[in-house]
Order: sequence, then C-alpha cells, then structure tokens
Amino acid sequence: MQVNKKRLIQNILLLLIVGSLILFISTREEDGAELHKTLYDKSFGDEVTQITIHVEGHDDVVIQNKGKAWNVVKPTEFEADVEKVQLLFTLLSENADSSYDIKGKDLASFGLDKDRLSIRFNTVKLVFGNYNQVTQQRYILKGERMFLVAETISPLMRLGADGFKSKLNGNTQK
Repeated sequence: MQVNKKRLIQNILLLLIVGSLILFISTREEDGAELHKTLYDKSFGDEVTQITIHVEGHDDVVIQNKGKAWNVVKPTEFEADVEKVQLLFTLLSENADSSYDIKGKDLASFGLDKDRLSIRFNTVKLVFGNYNQVTQQRYILKGERMFLVAETISPLMRLGADGFKSKLNGNTQK
C-alpha cells in the first residue's frame, strides 16, 4: 500500500507540473498575439467618414467621404486622390509592436507633449511624436497609450491639402 500511495503522490505532482506548463504556454501565446496589435480598434466606428490632419502652423486639412468619393473640404475643396487617402488608412494596420501606458511618462521626451502633427479618423485622434532611430519607428499617442509604429504617412500629411491632389486628373480647386 505504501507503494501505491507514493505513486499517487507522484502522479498528482506530475499532473500539477503538466497543468502549470500548459497554463504557462497558453499565456505566452496570448502575449505573442499582442505583438501583432494595430492602432485600429472599435472606437473608430463602423466606417470612417472624416479624416482631419493637423500640422502645427498650418490650416487643418479635412477630408470627407461623400458617397463613393473622398473630398478635401478644408482649407479648399476638391476631389481627393483615392490612393493617397487609402495610404492614410495604412497607419491603422501597421504593427504596433510596443505600447505603453502614459501615466508617469515624460511625454516631452517622446515629442508627444504638444500636438505638432496629428491625424483624426472620425473622432479618434492619433498624435505623432519623435522618430526613434534605434527601432526605426515613430511614437504615436492614442488616448492614454503610447505606441511605437513604423509609419510612412507623415511626409504626405506634412504636404497639406496639396498632397491629396491627383497628379493624373489635374484636380483643380472649386
């Protein structure tokens, strides 16, 4: 009987160890999924109908979806180049490899203390900060979280409304 009791204790210990390993592995997989997080979430709504680009020292550029076309409505009015508008949406699908709660952070050291460059999709605002030379990514503030994202749209945003004129159609102002 002594042998059976000993074997029972060993089996229970083995079961606990295997259960702990399974729990550890499943937790690690969830952490891995976090590595592929993007800036998009349900807060953008079902459909983006307005994009506002802010560049410090310049008029805001407002682009609206009017039916099947995107139109720049401020500071001037014209039909926007669809490919350039679609390029703005790539920001929402870029991997946000790292994200941090901003509580206790010195936002100025990340270039996020002022709204120098930002984009708003409907009501959700994304503020662009400094470029991190080490990671080759930009700090982006969204709500109470700071993300590191490899973005490619900031040069287009800095062009203002003229950056959304079609080169092919020769868009003219209304």
